[in-house]
Amino acid sequence: MGTHRTNLFGLDRAALVEHVGRHGAPAFHGGQIYRWLYARRVWDPGLWTDLPRALRERLLEDAAVETGSLGSRAAAKDGTVKYRAELAGGSSVESVYMEHSGRVTLCISSQVGCALDCRFCLTGKMGFVRHLSPGEIVGQVALIQRERRLESRPFNVVFMGMGEPLHNYDSVLAAFRILTDAEGFGLSRRRVTLSTAGLVPGIERLAAEARRPRLAVSLNATTDEVRDRIMPINRKYPIQRLMEACRGFAGASGERFTFEYVLLAGINDGMDDAARLASLARGLPVKVNLIPFNAVDGWLDYRPPARARVNALRDRLLELGTATSVRWSRGAEARAACGQLALLPPRQHAGGAVEAETS
Repeated sequence: MGTHRTNLFGLDRAALVEHVGRHGAPAFHGGQIYRWLYARRVWDPGLWTDLPRALRERLLEDAAVETGSLGSRAAAKDGTVKYRAELAGGSSVESVYMEHSGRVTLCISSQVGCALDCRFCLTGKMGFVRHLSPGEIVGQVALIQRERRLESRPFNVVFMGMGEPLHNYDSVLAAFRILTDAEGFGLSRRRVTLSTAGLVPGIERLAAEARRPRLAVSLNATTDEVRDRIMPINRKYPIQRLMEACRGFAGASGERFTFEYVLLAGINDGMDDAARLASLARGLPVKVNLIPFNAVDGWLDYRPPARARVNALRDRLLELGTATSVRWSRGAEARAACGQLALLPPRQHAGGAVEAETS
């Protein structure tokens, strides 16, 4: 795409109205283009037959529809598929398709790399490269939707791939609006979940939105000493400050949210951790998802607790009155397990982003 040509994919309705206005076209043509791009997913302007021929010709001259493309694929026996999405703006990210008990979920990325450097997350080894645009975020959904022929099938979207979504707030929320617009992808907003490592200003900003995705907070420790060590963001926004933001979110939104808790053997998996976790959750409309760490030999030194330990922690939390489930890993054979998406050498790299939930 030449630098003089506008990429229409990823633009919202207002931006498309502005673009056609430069050609003297009425505003409703911008809405028509919006529907072609996102609801119908027809990306050749020459096929937008309800637009005047002269406008289509002008769009072919000065605009393009660049969605990116799907590159390499890696499949696991459980049906999980990890995709390398080649972005229209250059560089790549990893995205994941998973299906469990008839439910389809797409795990998508919001950044190339990540700046937060959580010690147990392989993406952090990449460092931060750049933010994704709304079109590059939505493009991952559109490309996998086409690849898997999901046009008539409901699916969920989780911002749990590469990157911290609230670090790229404006682009992520712009993509969310396209995904949940009735004239866009038409997803229910309750089918979209955003996972954050605890970027407090972003949580507070999200609480004030008129429409927002569901929230998942990656907590992973019950003391500042441990969370400082495994999640450097905690040094800026410690647990007490994070809990204040969570209470504010619950009060402003009236919505249930999730604490994600990656279990690291010998670090955050004690029964005293369970007691503190239950205390943090008390009084909040929150569910805890326990996530056994997915080992990454050669890259990360952590190990998951034994299965019996995981189950004992779950049972203790339930005894303490905390809604709790375990996310057992899916897609590890495809290097597609929770928190492990990264563009690193395949020989050493052991995984990427998703799990199925069990009670």
